[in-house]
Amino acid sequence: MRAEPKICVLQTEYGTYPGAAALNWKFPRDAPIMLLTLEIAWDPSDPIKAISHLEETLLAFSPAFEKHECRGAEAYHVFASKGRPGARLPTDTFNPRLALAHLIEHAVIDFQCVITDEKRCSGVTAEYRGHPGRFDLMIECRDPSVGRLSLALALAWLPAAIQSDHLGAAEREILEAARLVYRRPYEGLSPPAVAQAMTWTEEKATRALGALLEIGYLAETPYAMNLSGAPQYRIRQI
Repeated sequence: MRAEPKICVLQTEYGTYPGAAALNWKFPRDAPIMLLTLEIAWDPSDPIKAISHLEETLLAFSPAFEKHECRGAEAYHVFASKGRPGARLPTDTFNPRLALAHLIEHAVIDFQCVITDEKRCSGVTAEYRGHPGRFDLMIECRDPSVGRLSLALALAWLPAAIQSDHLGAAEREILEAARLVYRRPYEGLSPPAVAQAMTWTEEKATRALGALLEIGYLAETPYAMNLSGAPQYRIRQI
């Protein structure tokens, strides 16, 4: 069994941060940003192998990860096609907690783009001086509800992938259901409606919507009249 990371979200804020462009020039002027503070405890026995394995799992789940770009220290560039640049470094100089925080940033970016069809999204990860394992993540985020959902999925799925080697059909279905709901924000969606729209079984639609409800992205809404007995969901208003 691989060492499981412990991740705690200390703070989540949304706003514009004029200094963001100094950290990553790809942030558009006045870009809406989700600012996260995470604390990560994780000490795998072979950190470079553990991170490389997680990257391979993410690439198998979504080849779009291969298009991600990095501009920080070379050892932490993600999804290197020919093995990690960091593999040339002594293990004790490679920080797996920083690498994991950086992958969380990229996962949130990727999930947001899948859900919203955004063509680009920028972010940055930085570790606190004097606080090993504490990180700030700044991620471009035009819809706080989607940002919260993408973060929740990243925090659930990446540690699970480290433990189980697998992200697959069930996780893809959750993203696809979230994308459908996002595109129909004013339409209450029931499992039969989602099954019809996605050409799924009703069981599959119920499972994906239930996951989005449990995460807090969806809320069950009342019908004026409900003859089918099927629940209906809309994006939770916060």
